[in-house]
Amino acid sequence: MEVLIKWLLGGAVALVAALCLFLQGLYWYGARDLPGQLPGPSQQYPDATRALLWDQLGGRGEVSARKFNAITYPVNAASFGVRYYLLNPSRELQEPADLRLLDIVFNYTRGMIERQAQPPSPPIVHDNGTGSNAEALQPPSYDRHFQSLALPIRLSREWPATRMLDMVLEHADYGRGTTGLDEAAQAYFGAPAKRLSQAETVALLSLMFTPGYIDPYCDAADFRTRFVAALVKSDLAVIDGDPMAQLTRLKPIACKPAQ
Repeated sequence: MEVLIKWLLGGAVALVAALCLFLQGLYWYGARDLPGQLPGPSQQYPDATRALLWDQLGGRGEVSARKFNAITYPVNAASFGVRYYLLNPSRELQEPADLRLLDIVFNYTRGMIERQAQPPSPPIVHDNGTGSNAEALQPPSYDRHFQSLALPIRLSREWPATRMLDMVLEHADYGRGTTGLDEAAQAYFGAPAKRLSQAETVALLSLMFTPGYIDPYCDAADFRTRFVAALVKSDLAVIDGDPMAQLTRLKPIACKPAQ
């Protein structure tokens, strides 16, 4: 019996070691084609603005993000998935703020890497003989899936949480044809981002986490609900019971007629 237990323990250890080596190999394979220096934000935002975004992500206290490796990242991601889909799928489960932040930054960074690596588009040649482009019909490379494991790990180890927040603030889509907090501040309030009030900043940040776009002017009723929830996350008060009273500089736009 004692020999059997030793064999079982030894087999378990060997299995775990093999799994760790396998995950490490996947990371090395996925990381081999990533650029030596990952593209990132071009500016730094004030700590107060970063803190407001951290609140919207569900973060509490000091802004911080864990550093992951080839084992801990998939384990944490799988753990969240198991808890969400198996243990209590009927109740909304809040993803840890640092994992949520890392996922958003990963998508922006991967997009930048792919655009930088994309060769110039060749001239379009219409060939009525073949009727299709053979290269366009080739299946996508699986390397992209391996990079999806390696890139978040590199980001977590090379970037502090503050840089990740800057990346989101600079590259998020805020509606009205704007990208980045600076463009959004001008489009919505006619002021630079650094001169926005806390409530105005939270109003713009709430647009990033809205399923579908809700304009603060054209969809005022729906936006008010979102805005109140965002203010609560940042521990900001609603003035006189009307959150929109804090957005007096909001610029009107021509709204599309309701369908």
